Amino acid sequence: MKILILMRHGQASFGAMADYDRPLTPAGQEQARRAAQNLLRRNLRPTLLLASPLLRAQQTGQIVSEVLQVPLHTAFDLDGRLSAQGLVQWAQAQLDTADSVLLIGHNPNISLAAGLLSGRYHSFGPGDWAAFDWTDPQHPKYLEEEK
Repeated sequence: MKILILMRHGQASFGAMADYDRPLTPAGQEQARRAAQNLLRRNLRPTLLLASPLLRAQQTGQIVSEVLQVPLHTAFDLDGRLSAQGLVQWAQAQLDTADSVLLIGHNPNISLAAGLLSGRYHSFGPGDWAAFDWTDPQHPKYLEEEK
């Protein structure tokens, strides 16, 4: 079975810093840890973990990596510039090389991509995720989500 998991980064701080450099808040760190633990409980451990290069996604990825014991890789394609359809197509390419992929990115793209795959709107809050069975790439099947 091929699995795709789409996840939004944890809550980030706001301030005068550049958007690229916004770190996770303590609540965001806990959201990332809780999401990773829930993935582990559901036996959804990716073989490939990819996160946006933005600081908040990298920090989320580090926490998820530690909990799931999967190496974290940076994916510049997850920085929020791809459309939802572009993100789905890019995810397909990742699943051509791995059995289970977890992508950590940003709204609105992550929520919209999940909506394209499930056929219903997803509004991902910080640390939320959704999993899809990608065994048949022509008909990905929605498995579950954590909100």
